[in-house]
Amino acid sequence: MYKMLEYVGNMDQLLEVKNFRYTGGRADGVRAAQVTNQNGLQFTVTADRCMDISSLRYKGINISYINQCGVVSPQYCEHEENGWLRSFTAGFLTTCGLDNVGSPCEENSVKYGLHGRISNTPAEEYCARTEIVDGERQAVISGEMRQSVLFGEKLTLKREIRAYQREDTIEITDEISNMGFREEEFMILYHFNIGYPFLDKGCKLFIDNESVISRNQHSEACKEEMYHITEPDDLEEMCYYHKMNDRRGISAAGMYQAKFQIGFIVSYENDVLDKFIQWKNLSKGQYVMGLEPGSNFVDGKKAERSRDTIKRIGAQGKIKYKIWVRFYDGWEKFQKAWSGYKDGADIR
Repeated sequence: MYKMLEYVGNMDQLLEVKNFRYTGGRADGVRAAQVTNQNGLQFTVTADRCMDISSLRYKGINISYINQCGVVSPQYCEHEENGWLRSFTAGFLTTCGLDNVGSPCEENSVKYGLHGRISNTPAEEYCARTEIVDGERQAVISGEMRQSVLFGEKLTLKREIRAYQREDTIEITDEISNMGFREEEFMILYHFNIGYPFLDKGCKLFIDNESVISRNQHSEACKEEMYHITEPDDLEEMCYYHKMNDRRGISAAGMYQAKFQIGFIVSYENDVLDKFIQWKNLSKGQYVMGLEPGSNFVDGKKAERSRDTIKRIGAQGKIKYKIWVRFYDGWEKFQKAWSGYKDGADIR
């Protein structure tokens, strides 16, 4: 570390955390932080949008899908039915929940909108900083989102996002707490969205699964092409429900693009996140592949209740888990990491 200081005037040359606010349009005023490390990993965390990752580039290549609406301030959110889509940035990561994941539905006169409320919730006690750990600089972004209502749920999502000076890894630590005095239900989904130019012909998809079922008849009809990435088409979206392998409490999926010789692996603790959805939508102007670990599938709360799959947190209880996103420069490094993970290497 001390030898390295001889080469730089400011440590921002090696790892930078830049706080800013968006100006203009429906993004006006949104708080955000941009992280850039010395190897070319750069991403933006939007504090006023559940600390989600609104954009990500690696080696100068865009990895994320950004919806036409772009970043939208939570004040413009529409919670009813499918109104959520009008402020769905997508980006590299959108968090869904905590009251509903998937389709809008109604239960006991309570209406739940598409994918819930949490992605439009601003962070409190938010902080973006750097610290030195074992001689290396790390970026640490932390905050807490509250979803609560009088006579109803009192849930918080506490998030820490950590990135590294030399290592091309993003580590997300989430803690969901029930601050109330009765047991509460929760649903959560991590909507990772991959877009052009990384997503294109020649891109390979890797999902470590035991089996897969199609969400509907249209998806089933296209199942043979589930892993195939084509040029933009006119097909409707498809969803596939994967039963993932459990590798010492970890599950994983990844992608590799030969034309850029870069790839990534998303791995996660699978106790709470025991479902995985692949969202394939290669239609024109909406060219995206979604990799989505979560606590539930995306048929909505009412359907999940009929399957008895909704998870709960006891009064004053909490759950905590981690997600890692690792980027690799070159097929050899990617293949070694993917094969090692499947053979028992620790990918935490």
